[in-house]
Amino acid sequence: MDYSVSFENVQNSLNSLSSQMKELEQRREALIKETREVISLCSKAIILLHGGKVKDSETMLNSASSSIKKLKDYVICDLDRYLWPAEQEYVEAYVLKEIVERKSFLSGHDKLNVSLNAYVTGLLDCTGEIKRMIYDNLRKNNHGYSLSLFEIMQSIYNLVYPFSFYDNLIPGIRKKLDVSKRMMEDVRITMTEEYQRTMFLNEFKRVSERR
Repeated sequence: MDYSVSFENVQNSLNSLSSQMKELEQRREALIKETREVISLCSKAIILLHGGKVKDSETMLNSASSSIKKLKDYVICDLDRYLWPAEQEYVEAYVLKEIVERKSFLSGHDKLNVSLNAYVTGLLDCTGEIKRMIYDNLRKNNHGYSLSLFEIMQSIYNLVYPFSFYDNLIPGIRKKLDVSKRMMEDVRITMTEEYQRTMFLNEFKRVSERR
C-alpha cells in the first residue's frame, strides 16, 4: 500500500516560526540601535557630573530614562538582555548623580525602572566613577569627603559581593567585582600615602614654626 504524507501542518508551523523570527530580529535590531543612543546620553551625563554640571546631566538622564521606558515595549521572550547595557549605564550615571548631590539615600531598581541584573552591575560600574571623584577631591585636599566617598565605594562592593555566586545568572558580575576590588585597593594605597604625606608636612610645619 502506498504511503503519502501531507506537510501542510508542518509548513504552517514553519511559517509561524518564520514570522516570529522576523519579528524578533526586527525588535532586536531596534533595541541594539536605540540602546546605543541611551548609552551615549548616560556617558555624556557622567562627564558633565565630573564637571559639576548636575542640571545639564539631569536633562541627559531624563532623556535616557524616557528612551529606556519606550524600549521596554520592544522586549519579548529573552530580548531583555539587549536592553541591559543601556539600563546598566543609566544606573551608573544616575547613582553617581545622587552621590554628587550628596543624597542620603541611593535609589533602588524600582525607582529607576530597570531590571535587577542591570541594577546590580550598574552599581559596580559606578565604583569606577567614585574612584575618579576620590582622586579629584584628594587633589583639592578634600580629604574628609574623599574618605566618605571611599566608604560609599566599599559599601557598594560589600552589598553586591554575595551575588558573585550567581555569575551564571548575572553575566559578568564576578569580573566586575574583581575590578572593583582592585580599584578599592588602589584607592586605599593612594589615600594611605596621602595621609602619611599630610602628616609629615604638618609635622614639618610645626617643627619649622618652633624654630
